[in-house]
Amino acid sequence: MFMRGKTLAALIVLAFAAAFAACQGEEDRATPSPTPSLEAQVRQQLEELSTDDLLALTFPGVALTPLSPSEELTLYVLEDDPSWQIEPMGRLIDHFTRRDRPQLAAFLYLDDTATDEGAPSQSQVLDLPEGLFMTLIELDSRDRPALAGLSLLDSAAAELLEASPALEDGRVPFRQGLDNLAPEGLMSPALSVDTDNDGLDELVLLDSGLAHGIGAVLYLTFRWTGSGLHWQRVAPPLEGDSADLPTQAVLDYLAAVAAATSTAEPWQDLQRFYAWQWLTGDEESIPEEVLQEVAADNSETALAAARRKLEATRRLFSEAYDLQSLDRQKLQPWPDFVNGFRSSVGAQVLEMLTPSQEDEITFVQVVIIAFSREGPDLVQRQFRVTYELVQSQEGWRLDDLDVKEEPLSE
Repeated sequence: MFMRGKTLAALIVLAFAAAFAACQGEEDRATPSPTPSLEAQVRQQLEELSTDDLLALTFPGVALTPLSPSEELTLYVLEDDPSWQIEPMGRLIDHFTRRDRPQLAAFLYLDDTATDEGAPSQSQVLDLPEGLFMTLIELDSRDRPALAGLSLLDSAAAELLEASPALEDGRVPFRQGLDNLAPEGLMSPALSVDTDNDGLDELVLLDSGLAHGIGAVLYLTFRWTGSGLHWQRVAPPLEGDSADLPTQAVLDYLAAVAAATSTAEPWQDLQRFYAWQWLTGDEESIPEEVLQEVAADNSETALAAARRKLEATRRLFSEAYDLQSLDRQKLQPWPDFVNGFRSSVGAQVLEMLTPSQEDEITFVQVVIIAFSREGPDLVQRQFRVTYELVQSQEGWRLDDLDVKEEPLSE
């Protein structure tokens, strides 16, 4: 068998050499590049759409001036009303209302810097109030970017609604710093994923903050209702509803870990040593020695802050641990689980693929960038993680995972 392989390889080499010799003397011709698929072409066009052009499509005729043109995400000021600013919050490209072609969903925050936290003011130039809006861009029949519509996120972060009818009905847009579900949070687009394999992608928004040194991270999943520019939040569920999504179990797990590690991030050296000594133990009360080592100083205020942060870190790690199946918890006891994040200071979810199923196991694959402290250095690594999930009476639970490191995305 080995000799046959060698003979076949030799024949292939000879055939290639003969073909190369036959081409000698012919005019050199460049090998044609494969034509990108229609999907890839549309995505590339949407990716190349500049923020200036996107804003011109969304607010035609409105004069805008960028405050810092060198920055990727900059503020834009209305020339006719300089107290009003537009802040691009990020964009997603996927199939949101169309299965045949991808679309671009860009999130914009409209802010009147001249007002306080009272009733939302109205821009006379834009004819819109303060708040978070989503502009949907797609290619028209001539393959040119065109506005498909403008939606607003409502103040309860429960729905994305077509802006004009919603405002006529008295709906109030979501305002950063006032309506966030995460204390001191900032709402922004995180990713898109086809959670139910229907050919349309759900929108996932990230609400994250750090209040009094304690992290809070929430991933909110919105599904298109099939009508106009209307999306409803399906997870985390509204009160009284139930979100039966394996993707959300993974996102909730990653959110709890991210909140825990961001809370613990300031702890250095001995602080982290004593904190982890208590976090991995069975003792619920915090020893005085641990408090004194973790606190910034010995004042009552500092000791109380250290206690709050230690208790919050343990609670958040516990939330993540409880999202694992009982079998997984037996394989990875609590001390081992928490010690796995001893050097971690955060993670960013780059991509989530459509769930797949085999027998009674559901697979959810994500690409994340993990940030960790290695000595004095902050290191980032990219991983492709495949989670295996099983369904229990309490909901979806992580049962196993496969982790592969890959080069950092550019």
